[in-house]
Amino acid sequence: MSFTRMLPRAGALPLAFLAAALVAAPLTARAADLQVSPVRVLFPADQRAQSLQIANSGSQPLEAQVRIQRWTQQGGADQLTPAEDIVVSPAILRVAPGQSQTVRLVRVDGGPPARELSYRVLVDELPNKSAASANKGLKVLMRYSIPVFIDPAPSGPRTTAAAKPPAAIPLTNLEAVRAQLVPGAAGGTELRVRNDGARHLRISHLSANAKGDAARSLGDGLIGYVLPGQQMSWPVDLRQPTPPDLILKARFNDDRQAQVLPLDGAGR
Repeated sequence: MSFTRMLPRAGALPLAFLAAALVAAPLTARAADLQVSPVRVLFPADQRAQSLQIANSGSQPLEAQVRIQRWTQQGGADQLTPAEDIVVSPAILRVAPGQSQTVRLVRVDGGPPARELSYRVLVDELPNKSAASANKGLKVLMRYSIPVFIDPAPSGPRTTAAAKPPAAIPLTNLEAVRAQLVPGAAGGTELRVRNDGARHLRISHLSANAKGDAARSLGDGLIGYVLPGQQMSWPVDLRQPTPPDLILKARFNDDRQAQVLPLDGAGR
């Protein structure tokens, strides 16, 4: 899951309420009631529509805004720009306490793309002014950022023969993936991962161990995504210089089993 808790910002709440929140020490933050599922949306190449469920687990009505952005990566950073080839409906919704609503994501061009396309759905909880005036606590607004991927058209010929189920689900192919450990800020280390494959790479549950040492976790949850043809980097808790026999392992995409992350020796 990818989401960000957002503190109230200028314009989100009345100025008087913001001032009170800043100076009144007894005020406490109350967790938001917005819930979004699923946490990732995958479009098969020939599918035109998908949906999200926006739920309200609280005792007050909530309003939310839903937007979709094209997601690219440039220079090792995520870039979001407004998308015009997918529309969301409704874009603004009000959800009663204990209820949920469906938001549709519809592709304007329903044909299979030549390459994988990536987006982010941003679901922002909107400030409820009436609830804020009655609530003595500071409400924390929520933002969910949901990855959306559209599969490319199949590259090979289609077959109508019934395929036998594999004996085991294969692990993600890492032939097009390369990684480096390079010096980072303040004597730390940065992990750079290059993905030259045709589809996105999701990295989680990263660990490291050198010969004779026990494996040490560098991150139990999601580390991040690398889109096709891109390189991303993240700081990791390793001292420089890193041992020459260091091995990194992680889970990739939906794999339940970790495998070795291919490290470029020149980048150690």
